[in-house]
Amino acid sequence: MEQRDAWDALMGNAARLTALVLLLGFLATSFAYASVFTYYPLNISIAPTPPPVILMQTDDAASCISLTRTSRGAIYYTDFESYPVPGWRNRGGTWSLQPGFKGNAIRGADDGNGIGGASQYYYNTDLSSYNSLWVSLKTRHISGTGWHGIALINRGLNQLYEISINNNNGYIEIWSYNVESTSWRLLASQRIAGYSLGKWYVIVLHYVVTSSSVNFYVWVYDTNGLQVAYTSASSTSNRRFTPAYIGLEVDNVTAMFDDFIISEIDPRSVFFSGLPSYGYAVSIIDDRGDPVNSTVSTSTSVSLGVIPDIVVGTGINGRISVTRANGYACLVYVASDSILGGDSYFLSTLSITSSIGPNSTSAVVDVPVSGSSEHTSYALALRIMNNDVNPYYARLLLDGSSYLSPGLNLNVTLASSPTTTAYPTVQIVNGLPVSWASGWLTINAGQTAYVYLWGYHSSSPSSSTLDMYLEYCSAPGGMGACVYYPLLINVYSP
Repeated sequence: MEQRDAWDALMGNAARLTALVLLLGFLATSFAYASVFTYYPLNISIAPTPPPVILMQTDDAASCISLTRTSRGAIYYTDFESYPVPGWRNRGGTWSLQPGFKGNAIRGADDGNGIGGASQYYYNTDLSSYNSLWVSLKTRHISGTGWHGIALINRGLNQLYEISINNNNGYIEIWSYNVESTSWRLLASQRIAGYSLGKWYVIVLHYVVTSSSVNFYVWVYDTNGLQVAYTSASSTSNRRFTPAYIGLEVDNVTAMFDDFIISEIDPRSVFFSGLPSYGYAVSIIDDRGDPVNSTVSTSTSVSLGVIPDIVVGTGINGRISVTRANGYACLVYVASDSILGGDSYFLSTLSITSSIGPNSTSAVVDVPVSGSSEHTSYALALRIMNNDVNPYYARLLLDGSSYLSPGLNLNVTLASSPTTTAYPTVQIVNGLPVSWASGWLTINAGQTAYVYLWGYHSSSPSSSTLDMYLEYCSAPGGMGACVYYPLLINVYSP
């Protein structure tokens, strides 16, 4: 028994010794591994990835604010939209209102009871204080063989100069009556190239009275603005006169007349200045939406010919549009009265300013716009660049925290080209949101789009603040992963 007890004691001590050895071994191993992590740490490298879509300043920072008429050469004009024409009188003839080149026109039929056995319908205001004037009208032969055109009449209503188309031979002619002789005298004649009965022609006359003569310079154009004749003459008779009354003439014919103007300057062009740079396009559109003419500037000034329609449209509510070199609109001006040949206009512009936030994921933009309903300003507020290899699908959202002036009328959308914009727009009418989101626009890999806006305040000075978000997603229609960039757009009218 004592031996067994001794054996058990011995074995217990051995077990304890074994356990101690194992414990010391585990601790030694732990310290060894701890030593490895202490002296040989792991290195982790983090490379931030820039956002795939970024905001940038616009590449055309001009905002067109207004188009102001700075001068008008016309002292009188009419498009003959009603009859009788206020302030006009006739000497013979039967005169009536008929459909014309655009809108209405005056139809005159000779009865032989006017000056020189012809018939006249004239503006009954004495203009003899002017020694130099321009006169233009559009005319078309209806029936008969004779003359129709411009009459320049003396104060005594017994002499005249006639600048008329002779439809018998297709010539433009200059005549005097009771000046060089007591009857009619032909002063000049020139064939009209390609003359055709029934076509409209534009006659442009410039007369200059000197101490020794009355000088006439006459151009004829077709309705495409192509010059088809030119002639000139001088009246040197002692019986010459300074024209007092100017109007229409028919002699042995029935003819139509439209687009009548009396001007101190050449009415064949409209003049524009203040254009921001080379390549801006200016267009004139009549009240029916038909284009009159357009041109692209080679400097900050441009002259736009309007011979086909010198009194634009029906004499009211024409439009002038200014377009950037990249094709995006800059301004549309709706005339409250008339657009006339000889007018001069000045385009006022201001610059868009922007501050792009960190990582190009936010922006604050100040955008000037028109302060009048006559002008609609168009602005490229921001550029949006997709630097990824994948397309993204974007739209604009208006936040309810925006401050909108009661006179604000504005549309805001996204555009990737002048003809590709997202619809509907964020739309504000008289300060009230009508639509809170634009349509979705696909911005393809490497493509640039614009935050594009157009509108006006109904009065100035005015200002509005648009709290907006650019939302773009990895899949169409707001699907996939979506990101929101805050945009603060301050719209003001100085």
